[in-house]
Formats: sequence, C-alpha cells, structure tokens
Amino acid sequence: MTRLLVANDVPEQLVGAIPAMREALGWWAQRLIWHMQDDDILVLPTEPDASCLKYVAKITGTRHESLRVVVPPAGRAGAHNLSADRLADPGFRAAVRDALGGRRLDAVLPLCPDASVVALARSLGAEGAVPGAAFASQSGGALANSKAVFRAVAAGAGVPVPEGSVVGDPLDAEDTIAEFLGRGVPVIVKKEYAQGCNGNELLSPVAGVKPIGARRGLVLEGRTAIKRYVTESWDWLTNGERHKVVVERYHPGSRAVFAEYVLTDQGVELAGQGELVAAPMPDGQVLPAVGLAPVALAQLVDATRRLCEAVHALGYRGTLGPDAIVTPDGEILFTEYNGRITGSTHIYATVGARVVGKEAMRRRILLERQGWTAPSFQVAVDRLFESGLAYNPATEVGIVLVSAFNPVYKVISYCIVAEDLPAALELEERLDKVSPRARQDQG
Repeated sequence: MTRLLVANDVPEQLVGAIPAMREALGWWAQRLIWHMQDDDILVLPTEPDASCLKYVAKITGTRHESLRVVVPPAGRAGAHNLSADRLADPGFRAAVRDALGGRRLDAVLPLCPDASVVALARSLGAEGAVPGAAFASQSGGALANSKAVFRAVAAGAGVPVPEGSVVGDPLDAEDTIAEFLGRGVPVIVKKEYAQGCNGNELLSPVAGVKPIGARRGLVLEGRTAIKRYVTESWDWLTNGERHKVVVERYHPGSRAVFAEYVLTDQGVELAGQGELVAAPMPDGQVLPAVGLAPVALAQLVDATRRLCEAVHALGYRGTLGPDAIVTPDGEILFTEYNGRITGSTHIYATVGARVVGKEAMRRRILLERQGWTAPSFQVAVDRLFESGLAYNPATEVGIVLVSAFNPVYKVISYCIVAEDLPAALELEERLDKVSPRARQDQG
C-alpha cells in the first residue's frame, strides 16, 4: 500500500492568525513522521533530521529504506508551512510523481484537510484517495477548525458548551464581556483560529484568577477598561477583522479533557481519550484519562460522539478532536474541536497502539511532556539509552521521544510509558537528572 503523508499542519486561516509562530509550525509539523509506515512518501515543510527519521522507523518497525521524503521549494510565506503555493509547485509535483515510481497512490493522509491537498491529489490522478475530498475541496478544513463554527455545531447537536457567544462587532464584544464581568464572572476571549491556547486571553473583574489555558490574564474594572481592551485588541483578535471572536465564561479550577474520533465513510469510531496538562499553557497530557470518574468519562465519550456525528454528516473525514473541561462541580462543557491530526493522535495511535501495543496498553498509561532539553535529537536518543530510561518492550516501561528537535528552544517532547501515574512521575524525576526539562518561562 502506497500512502502520501502531507505535513500541512494547519489551515491557511490559522497560519495567518499567528505569523510569529511560523517557524514553530515547521518544527511541529514534523510529528507526521510518527505516523509513517512502510513505502510511505512523506511531504514535509523542511528536510527532516536523519537521526529522527531513523529513530521513529526503528521504534515503529518501519523499513527506513522504503521511505521517500519530498520537500517543496519555499513559498511566498517561507519554508515553515506547507502552504497552497508550495503544494502547487510544478517541480514539487513532478518530484512526487518520481517518488511514486508508477505505483498507485492508495491513500493521502494530510495533517489537516485542505483544498490544496485535494488539488495535489487530483494532479496525481488520486483525488479519491483523500478522505472527505469533496468537503475538504470547499475549504471544509476551515470549518472543522473554527472555534466560532464549533459553538454553532455543538449547540445544534445538543452538546454542552460554556455560557457565551460568538461576536463579530467590537460593541457586541464589549457588551458580552461587560455582562459577565459585571456579575463577577471571569471570561475567556478566543480568536476564531489559533492553536495551543495562543489565541486565548483571560479577562477577570478581580485579581488572583490564574490564566490556565490562556496566553495571559488581565484584570478589567469597569466599562472604560473593557472598551480600552477591545479597542486595542480587536485587530489582533479578529486577524484584521477577517474572523469572529468567541467570548465565553471561564471556570477556574477546571480540568481539560479530550476524546478523539476517526470519521470514515463507515461512521465514527472512538480512537483515544485523555487529560491535558497546562502550566498555564499546554504542557503535556495523560492517556487515558485515568483521573476521570467512569460516569464522567462515559459522558465525555457520548457527547463527543454526538458532536462527531454532526460533523460527519457535513462530509468531514479524518481525525476530529473535541476538547472539553470538567468544572469543579463535575459539569462537562466542550470548548472547541480540532479537525486535524492533533498533538495527541500519535501518542495513542503510534506510541500506544504500535510501540506498546493495544493489549499492553490495558495495563499501562502514557504521560507526554514537552520541553526536555538537549543539543540535538541524536544526543537525546543517546542519553535515553545510556541512562537506561529508553522504552523497553520486555518490561513495557520507559520513555519514547515523540517530537522532532525544536531548534529554537533546543527541546524535545517525550512520552513516558508506565504502570500508573505515580510510576510515570518517578521516571520523569530520573529523566530530569539526566537533563532538565525547560519550564514554560524558558519557552
């Protein structure tokens, strides 16, 4: 089976909303490597680290020599994202045909469904190999990643969301924010397109509310302060008035959880679930969500299914990852969905299912963390094995590297496989002695 994997990490709308993160996108898109199988053709924004490619091939049992990597020329926005102009480059498309070598293209797996990927597949005579090609070709990927559209779909499907609204006018934003803050209730303001909480800001009428899941927290006292905030932030919030803004109630002390489904022509199927860790920005995850009560987990899975079925009816195909919070009162409220292969997908699908194994995962948990410091990917691999902390299939315990080397912050993400969370934290302490983990104030 020949597959074309395309590391187009985010839709064009999202890239435009966070230009300062373009270089980070190029690094983060390399997680596609963890999804590779024999005979795959990988389309990446930049050349991969050879040591990273060999490491992932080894832990997944993939024949390294069977792989082909194609990198298109830099586009108008540079080389950090697989933008539409890069995927349309004639020389690049010719290189993909050469990599196919006359083989039939059986499947196309993009990180994010996009019309540019459908156009690429069409040029190769394989449009039907793209899941949900009809939907994706009409900018469906933008709908499946919009926080504004999410609230409408969730409401229509009867899936609970935090109290709030979608606004497109600064006065409406002021009124909505003022209504919440006037009741003494904090709110979170969200850009329609952003990832990793980088488009979220917490607004509170009083000091002391921690901005978990937001890039910063602000105290606004009175209508004048609210108006000033909206006026100064409106261009950033709307990406130059091109997008909507979500204003919703913030619930301090909540836990962030998720469940991902795979949407195919046959229906929707649960793929993985877990709990996100933030400090205050996303810092890791635990899979499965072992700290969630069985009743709450059942509610999470059921509501997620209803949401996925609604999106499935629109024609979306691929991975859909809705996020939710569990409030201190035990209420489950959904906050967004991600219509793409997320940062959780390769943790349960590759580390869990392929490296550890589905049967072994019945007695194991996964703790993924960001920010282990190292000067290079190969040095990180060497340190893991020399310290005896690398994952051992015989004991079903150890650590797996789950990201490429981040050249900006000199860090790598890792995943601990252990019997339970206390055992995972003990392994993490040992890893920290080998090389410390960068805290968020370090990047």
